[in-house]
Amino acid sequence: MTQTLVERSARLLEGRVGRRGFLARAALAGSALAAAPGRYLLRPGDAYAAICSCNGSSCDCGSLCCDGYTEFCCTITGENACPPGAIFAGWWKADGSGFCDVGGQPKPRYYLDCNSQCGGCSCGSSGVCSGSCNGTPCGCAQGSCSNRKAGCTHFRYGQCNQHVPCVGPIVCRVVTCTPPWQLDAACSTAVLTDNNTRFHDRPCLHPPPPPPPSGIAVRRGNTWHLRRSPSAGGADISFSYGAHGDIPVFGDWNGDGTKTPGVVRGNTWYLRSSNSAGGADIVFTFGAYGDTPVVGDWTGSGRDLPGVVRGNVWYLRHSLSSGPANQSFAFGSHGDVPVVGDWDGDGRDSAGVVRQGRTWYLRNGTGGGAAEVTLTYGVPGDIPVVGDWNGDGRDSIGIVRGNAWHLRNSLSSGAAELSFSFGQHGDTPLVWRA
Repeated sequence: MTQTLVERSARLLEGRVGRRGFLARAALAGSALAAAPGRYLLRPGDAYAAICSCNGSSCDCGSLCCDGYTEFCCTITGENACPPGAIFAGWWKADGSGFCDVGGQPKPRYYLDCNSQCGGCSCGSSGVCSGSCNGTPCGCAQGSCSNRKAGCTHFRYGQCNQHVPCVGPIVCRVVTCTPPWQLDAACSTAVLTDNNTRFHDRPCLHPPPPPPPSGIAVRRGNTWHLRRSPSAGGADISFSYGAHGDIPVFGDWNGDGTKTPGVVRGNTWYLRSSNSAGGADIVFTFGAYGDTPVVGDWTGSGRDLPGVVRGNVWYLRHSLSSGPANQSFAFGSHGDVPVVGDWDGDGRDSAGVVRQGRTWYLRNGTGGGAAEVTLTYGVPGDIPVVGDWNGDGRDSIGIVRGNAWHLRNSLSSGAAELSFSFGQHGDTPLVWRA
């Protein structure tokens, strides 16, 4: 009797108001709503706030915070996942977005609600406890009218974690192309659809593609020969820059993702912002004659910065300008060859040295102390090179012997994963990125 009444009510509401019809069908799927189906079927406004009320905020009616939906988790936490203390309590799909299509075949996009948990708070007959009791605040996500609300919707669809009879408000939403029951075994296959959400999206749902592998280069005299990939073949770009006897460097000086050339002459740095012949775009002095120049992103800013090694002391500067070092520390021994790389993928370059052409000592930071990674690779006389050879966001090791490049994709001893010839014997090997 009750089930028949509920089904008839759902069909009636669906025919009258599309959004309410969706909520009505959603309510039928959740076993947690069985105790009080009438409340959510006949008064769905308890589940989704009226468009212009904004739960008491002062946002304009047209703002995202007022559209009745909940913000994405990645906006709030940076991760497309339920935050700690929240669980999936239900889901729906949206067709026709194109975001999940495979090989031209349309596929649905799935939206999962992350409801907070109640702890010792009571739900009563609703199955949803109060946010004021369980500590879930209600408002525009991150306090911005440009974000949808968070913690305001007291509702659950019920196809996930039905063994949990009492949940709190919806904290945020997760979006996936993977069917929810494959993502979480606690979700059922009962399908609900709301195509109004098909184009709800955020940049944080689309992480940037991984960077391309590092390219390789050689400098011969004052001519630079660049190849876009770590492989055999001819140069993709060749140009002249600097003078014979300059010390060549590569760096992303302007944060655009491309490494471009520079030369150090004495203690004067001449940096160019394109891989082409021409004059320097940036000129400054740093270090002293006889120092070994090094380049790296010491601060995680996305821009490469200058440094020098004098004996075993590293002097690093945090801007492309003349002035004293912003930090200095001792690492390695006199006679070591300094190398720089992002060994742990944290977005910051760190110090390393190669001793006698074969023993590598690497630190995960710019500071004194013992090496966190020690390995052997190469033989005396080899020239060490560092790059992200496989595009995984971490720098790895390599050596150049004559014109033969031998590269490894991990910070460990072993055989080369990539071996090829590029350049000529006597060239200065370098690493760059297009």
